[in-house]
Amino acid sequence: MKIVPLFEVKNRLSEYVKETASGPVVITKNGKPCAALVHMGADEDVEAFLLSHNPRFMNLLDKSFAKAQEQGGIPLSDVVNEVSKRVKKRRPKLLP
Repeated sequence: MKIVPLFEVKNRLSEYVKETASGPVVITKNGKPCAALVHMGADEDVEAFLLSHNPRFMNLLDKSFAKAQEQGGIPLSDVVNEVSKRVKKRRPKLLP
């Protein structure tokens, strides 16, 4: 992991993107962490990454899970399996 100021990242972004292969690069602004660059391999699931960092989506999952627990709903693993099937059917290929 590397910690660098924003002004330095602006000038050498491609260098820091390469460095993400060995760990995240934390970006600071006025000495405080404000963002991070993380490595995403070719086999990385971009949709899963984006959704896992979306506060609205995570809040919806938490609420749904709590409601299912209250009502004795279906197991989360069943929901995950069903959603995965539907996403795979609709997901366009990004690159060949």
